[in-house]
Amino acid sequence: MKKEIFTFKRLVLVIATTVFSFSSSTTAFFTMGLKSLIWLAVAAVFYFLPFAIINSEFTSAYPKSQSSLYDWLADNLSAKIAFITTFIWYASYFVWMTSLFLKLWIPFGLLIFGKDISQMTTIFGVSAKMVLTILTIFGIVMLTTIINRGFLKIAKLMYVSSILMIGLLILTVGTNLILSLSHPDMILPNLKKAATSKTFFETTNLTGFISQLPFLIFAITAFGGLDTVSSLVEKVGNQHNKFSKALLAGGGIVLIFYFLAIVSWSMGTTVTTNTQTHLGNLMYALMSQLARNIAPNSPLISELYVRYTALVMFTAYLALLATIGYAPLKVLLHAGNRQIFPDKLLKTNENGIHFKAVRAQAMIIGAFVLLVSVGTPLVTTLYNQLTLMTNLARSLPYLLVATAYPFFKEKFTSDYLKLVKHSAVARVLASSVVMTVLLAIGFEIYTTIVSNGVIATLFLIIGPLIFAILANYLYERKANEINPLRRSRQSNS
Repeated sequence: MKKEIFTFKRLVLVIATTVFSFSSSTTAFFTMGLKSLIWLAVAAVFYFLPFAIINSEFTSAYPKSQSSLYDWLADNLSAKIAFITTFIWYASYFVWMTSLFLKLWIPFGLLIFGKDISQMTTIFGVSAKMVLTILTIFGIVMLTTIINRGFLKIAKLMYVSSILMIGLLILTVGTNLILSLSHPDMILPNLKKAATSKTFFETTNLTGFISQLPFLIFAITAFGGLDTVSSLVEKVGNQHNKFSKALLAGGGIVLIFYFLAIVSWSMGTTVTTNTQTHLGNLMYALMSQLARNIAPNSPLISELYVRYTALVMFTAYLALLATIGYAPLKVLLHAGNRQIFPDKLLKTNENGIHFKAVRAQAMIIGAFVLLVSVGTPLVTTLYNQLTLMTNLARSLPYLLVATAYPFFKEKFTSDYLKLVKHSAVARVLASSVVMTVLLAIGFEIYTTIVSNGVIATLFLIIGPLIFAILANYLYERKANEINPLRRSRQSNS
């Protein structure tokens, strides 16, 4: 990677803003108030910081690996477990990509028209549903073109998105700070209200402390992205020897970002909502309200705040889609010693991109988008259930990586960034990640049973299970093709 794209400082910035999610900070504030900081702190101490250390050591030990996650698990657990885990990991990102493409034009509409065009009936006399479908297909083609032009283009998009995100954070924290200092008598009442208000998750079946439990899985996913960033280690050129330190530095900055964002919202903003406010447009509603608080007689300021937020989120979606459209697919294709998939999918263009695989991925996502846009009950239900299981499927690889870590510490003797010297400490870190993720999964399943019933819970579990069965089939089929003696023994048995 060229030096001007990924100096150490830029690398830290990109890592921090890839993991930090502005929408997660506003959602945390809105749903849990200051109580969200407690759960984010729990997730940080018992999951994020140990997982950052584990990722840092793995990326330091495998600086040239193109299949990061797979190599970590294959070398320290087994090749079969590694492939199945990598396949589930990719599948969860595939579903997420489809969801993001469907949401891509919400910030675009706010940026250009100042309104959510997904809520409109017609656009320029044409069905809004048709226009959004066409725009989404166009977005898929545009992102596929960016990916096929090479990682340099993706890196530039990531860096631009990072700069804009920092600007949005400064705008938010700064405005809330000005509001707080101009009304110092309201700081303590606002903080008290943010600390004692009911949680968003409270229902007749979920009350008190129990109603906070669903937030743990959200807190863990709010720190998501380290796995994707870690898979780019071989792409950072001369900075690969500093990548592990950049991961840790970026992780520390993420914690600061979340703290600043949530505390500043709690100090300076009293939330008022209406029937049109939901988690999808929450951040725009909060930014509009923040602008009205700082300049009550200036609609222009409110427009600027909302449109800048939309610009940041549109750019962030593009950068995120380009990154997850490239990195997980790259890891999956290089998994299994490149033996699982047809040779034509492994061909690269002059930019080093598996262009045929990227094109196939785009076509499948496009088909999903068209099916969802048609809106038949069966397809819509299926898509909603796939989306429901995404958090669970994304968390499973974290369990396996943490499980592999103590074995890695015992087996790997080459030179790398050894942050942990003793095997007992390695086991503590791994156990902390595993237990935290298992608790979050348990809470997710429990609250899904209570709130949505057994059927929704079964889909929550069946999704990753189906992907695991499919991955196992692909792996076993190839293993039998490669090893005729094994196939002969299986047929005789």
